Amino acid sequence: RPGLPRLAYCATAGSGPGVVFLGGFGSDMTGTKATALEAATVARGGAYLRLDYSGHGRSEGRFIDGTIGDWFADALAVFDAVTTGPQIVVGSSMGGWMALLLARARPDR
Repeated sequence: RPGLPRLAYCATAGSGPGVVFLGGFGSDMTGTKATALEAATVARGGAYLRLDYSGHGRSEGRFIDGTIGDWFADALAVFDAVTTGPQIVVGSSMGGWMALLLARARPDR
């Protein structure tokens, strides 16, 4: 992602389908929903991914400069770089919209 903010994420290896959690507007990947879903997924041996969009949590960038389109591009970039095979996308609040966009962008996954 030359010229774009570096993105923070946590990925846990496991069996598939993996679970990808997409947080809400202004939320970060350390929230209780993200971490509770991670614990449940990892406990069953599943792969799990959670991330911070640019301007959120540990990712670079300023929140005020972000847009829905930017944050979707962030989610898609991390999804493509980190996950393999089928995934279950789960979103909270704005993350629900991100999950829908991701499922539409990668219907085979």
